[in-house]
Amino acid sequence: MSKKDPSDKDDVTGAAGFEKIARGLSDLFNVLADFDQLPRRGRHEKDGRVMEYSFGTRTLGEAAAEKRASEERPTRSETPPQRAAKRSSLEVLEPVTDIFDEPGEMVLLFELPGVERKDVRCVLDGDILLLEAKAGERLYRKETLIEEKLAAGSPHLNLRNGVLEVRLNKQT
Repeated sequence: MSKKDPSDKDDVTGAAGFEKIARGLSDLFNVLADFDQLPRRGRHEKDGRVMEYSFGTRTLGEAAAEKRASEERPTRSETPPQRAAKRSSLEVLEPVTDIFDEPGEMVLLFELPGVERKDVRCVLDGDILLLEAKAGERLYRKETLIEEKLAAGSPHLNLRNGVLEVRLNKQT
């Protein structure tokens, strides 16, 4: 077993360790004392890369005082008083839609829970299919762009278990 050399610099036990800690704290306090003298902004360029930085300091007391001051600041008189928006009695929803491109026709499925067939309006206007349906306080509305060339005629509708099936014949 070898004995440790008392002059070993890596020895951090006892008085030598305490001295090393005290020296480190002293260096830290010296840096903090010079902190106010440091520039608040900086820019470094190396190898074509640029790094810019900025910082500020304040104590917790200063931060709390700023927060209190901002809360106590009166609101500007130029801003008109805010009013709550009136809610429409009808809620407009966009139905979940599935589109299938089958040979000879396009099939679109729309989920419309609680809707009856008499409350469905489906119109093909050029290349846009407009669907509107009403169920109680809900209004379903969806515009779908159809990119296929379609044959003349109105869409064929079938509503079953809250799912509307729309069939559009393709141009041959």
